[in-house]
Amino acid sequence: MKKFLDITRWIVGISGAILIAFAFLIFWLFYATAPFHDLYLSRMDGTFQSIAHPRDSKKLGQYVFFGSRYTDISECTYAVGEIFSTPRSPEEVLEAYKNTSAGSFGLAHIEIIEKMTSLPLDNPADAWITEFLSKEAGDTPDTYYLAYLYRPGQSWLGDARCYD
Repeated sequence: MKKFLDITRWIVGISGAILIAFAFLIFWLFYATAPFHDLYLSRMDGTFQSIAHPRDSKKLGQYVFFGSRYTDISECTYAVGEIFSTPRSPEEVLEAYKNTSAGSFGLAHIEIIEKMTSLPLDNPADAWITEFLSKEAGDTPDTYYLAYLYRPGQSWLGDARCYD
């Protein structure tokens, strides 16, 4: 009888350990992945901040996007960017950023902002430009532009913020 009790305790102990490991795995997949996404976004922002912008550019706004671009789709999109004004021509701005690398995030995206500037609706930078154009009043000789990094469609890994 004692041997039967020892075997039963051993089976219950192993079953309990498996159950706890499974519960931890579920917790990790659905709740503990948020810090990984925050770290990725922070790293992207740090990389963007290290990009050398032209000295005569003036920062007018800073933007960050993290989440899903679509409803009922589990994917993460990351974007960080800044809107600048400069006395340079649009061609000079594009030349200044030509081949500007952001490390593992690829090349920096540059959009010259004019009255009818628009990007695809699933690009968060389109909302940034629309917001800026709604606030900006008057014609100035300055060139306005958006410099940003953009990584769409990354794995959600259980982060509820990526499932809208």
